[in-house]
Amino acid sequence: MINPAETPPDGHTPDLTITRHHVSYLAVFGSATTARFRQDSDLDFLVSFEADLSASQIADAFFDLKLELEALFNRPVDLITKASLTNPYFRQSVMAGQRALYAA
Repeated sequence: MINPAETPPDGHTPDLTITRHHVSYLAVFGSATTARFRQDSDLDFLVSFEADLSASQIADAFFDLKLELEALFNRPVDLITKASLTNPYFRQSVMAGQRALYAA
């Protein structure tokens, strides 16, 4: 299992990333929260952004956060928003298996 809250060796703290990208909620889910996590696994994150952002600000924050998380953990990142969880079976799976990292 990976600990995404762990400070990387370059001294960059995930808290700074969260604040800079207007994140109101961040959780990890998928293989990173289980014993199935491998060296070549990607990281799956569930995110919500501050409510007062415009659609274009959310889009910018989303893609900037994704790129920064990939650089931070040096592996591919799948980033999804809570609002995009429209399939009830996938939503239930994500919500049941998530591990919250940050909540404003």
